[in-house]
Amino acid sequence: MCSRRIPPVASHRILYAGDDIDLPKHLRDGLGGLGCFVVRSPVLIARMFIESDIEYSLLLFDKTAAGAELKGYAGTLAHREHAPVVIVKKSEGSGRLLDAIRRRLGTIRVP
Repeated sequence: MCSRRIPPVASHRILYAGDDIDLPKHLRDGLGGLGCFVVRSPVLIARMFIESDIEYSLLLFDKTAAGAELKGYAGTLAHREHAPVVIVKKSEGSGRLLDAIRRRLGTIRVP
Protein backbone atom coordinates (compact mmCIF):
# COMPACT_ATOMS: atom_id res chain seq x y z
CA MET A 1 0.00 0.00 0.00
CA CYS A 2 1.30 3.41 -0.97
CA SER A 3 1.25 6.17 1.63
CA ARG A 4 2.11 8.89 -0.84
CA ARG A 5 0.78 12.29 0.18
CA ILE A 6 -1.52 13.91 -2.37
CA PRO A 7 -1.08 17.69 -2.58
CA PRO A 8 -4.18 19.80 -1.94
CA VAL A 9 -6.10 21.12 -4.92
CA ALA A 10 -5.56 24.82 -5.56
CA SER A 11 -8.52 27.05 -4.73
CA HIS A 12 -7.35 29.85 -7.01
CA ARG A 13 -5.42 29.80 -10.26
CA ILE A 14 -3.61 33.03 -11.14
CA LEU A 15 -2.19 33.78 -14.59
CA TYR A 16 0.83 36.09 -14.47
CA ALA A 17 2.02 37.38 -17.84
CA GLY A 18 5.13 39.46 -17.35
CA ASP A 19 8.89 39.68 -17.07
CA ASP A 20 9.48 39.22 -13.34
CA ILE A 21 10.67 35.62 -12.93
CA ASP A 22 10.69 35.95 -9.12
CA LEU A 23 7.13 37.24 -8.75
CA PRO A 24 5.36 33.85 -8.96
CA LYS A 25 7.48 32.53 -6.06
CA HIS A 26 6.71 35.63 -3.98
CA LEU A 27 3.02 35.15 -4.72
CA ARG A 28 3.09 31.47 -3.78
CA ASP A 29 4.88 32.30 -0.53
CA GLY A 30 2.64 35.26 0.33
CA LEU A 31 -0.64 33.62 -0.66
CA GLY A 32 0.23 30.10 0.47
CA GLY A 33 -2.64 29.80 2.90
CA LEU A 34 -5.16 30.60 0.18
CA GLY A 35 -4.34 27.60 -1.99
CA CYS A 36 -3.17 29.64 -4.98
CA PHE A 37 -1.51 28.15 -8.03
CA VAL A 38 0.43 30.69 -10.10
CA VAL A 39 0.94 30.14 -13.82
CA ARG A 40 3.71 32.32 -15.29
CA SER A 41 3.64 33.01 -18.99
CA PRO A 42 5.86 35.09 -21.22
CA VAL A 43 3.87 38.01 -22.62
CA LEU A 44 4.12 36.68 -26.18
CA ILE A 45 2.44 33.39 -25.23
CA ALA A 46 -0.10 34.81 -22.77
CA ARG A 47 -2.82 35.25 -25.40
CA MET A 48 -2.95 31.47 -25.77
CA PHE A 49 -3.60 31.06 -22.02
CA ILE A 50 -6.16 33.88 -22.02
CA GLU A 51 -8.02 32.33 -24.98
CA SER A 52 -8.06 28.88 -23.38
CA ASP A 53 -10.92 27.49 -21.33
CA ILE A 54 -8.67 27.23 -18.27
CA GLU A 55 -10.38 28.94 -15.36
CA TYR A 56 -8.36 31.69 -13.69
CA SER A 57 -9.38 33.44 -10.49
CA LEU A 58 -7.19 36.39 -11.42
CA LEU A 59 -5.22 37.76 -14.36
CA LEU A 60 -2.02 39.58 -13.41
CA PHE A 61 -0.09 41.72 -15.90
CA ASP A 62 2.93 44.03 -15.71
CA LYS A 63 2.24 47.75 -16.02
CA THR A 64 3.57 48.01 -19.57
CA ALA A 65 2.05 48.62 -22.99
CA ALA A 66 1.97 44.82 -23.49
CA GLY A 67 0.18 44.38 -20.15
CA ALA A 68 -2.40 47.00 -21.07
CA GLU A 69 -2.94 45.26 -24.41
CA LEU A 70 -3.44 41.89 -22.69
CA LYS A 71 -5.93 43.44 -20.27
CA GLY A 72 -7.87 44.94 -23.16
CA TYR A 73 -7.76 41.68 -25.09
CA ALA A 74 -9.03 39.67 -22.13
CA GLY A 75 -11.97 42.06 -21.86
CA THR A 76 -13.02 41.25 -25.43
CA LEU A 77 -13.48 37.55 -24.67
CA ALA A 78 -16.85 36.53 -23.28
CA HIS A 79 -15.36 34.04 -20.80
CA ARG A 80 -12.83 36.61 -19.51
CA GLU A 81 -14.76 39.88 -19.53
CA HIS A 82 -15.50 39.64 -15.79
CA ALA A 83 -12.17 38.13 -14.75
CA PRO A 84 -10.45 40.26 -12.11
CA VAL A 85 -7.28 41.92 -13.40
CA VAL A 86 -4.42 43.35 -11.34
CA ILE A 87 -1.72 45.44 -13.00
CA VAL A 88 1.70 45.05 -11.37
CA LYS A 89 3.75 48.18 -10.83
CA LYS A 90 7.44 47.38 -10.46
CA SER A 91 7.85 50.08 -7.80
CA GLU A 92 4.94 48.76 -5.72
CA GLY A 93 5.92 46.77 -2.66
CA SER A 94 4.98 43.10 -2.48
CA GLY A 95 2.77 43.72 0.56
CA ARG A 96 0.54 46.11 -1.38
CA LEU A 97 0.38 43.69 -4.28
CA LEU A 98 -0.58 40.79 -2.02
CA ASP A 99 -3.30 42.92 -0.41
CA ALA A 100 -4.65 43.89 -3.85
CA ILE A 101 -4.73 40.25 -4.90
CA ARG A 102 -6.48 39.18 -1.70
CA ARG A 103 -9.12 41.89 -2.25
CA ARG A 104 -9.66 40.77 -5.85
CA LEU A 105 -9.98 37.15 -4.78
CA GLY A 106 -12.47 38.20 -2.12
CA THR A 107 -10.43 36.78 0.72
CA ILE A 108 -10.22 39.98 2.78
CA ARG A 109 -12.59 42.86 3.23
CA VAL A 110 -11.76 46.33 2.04
CA PRO A 111 -12.10 48.79 4.95
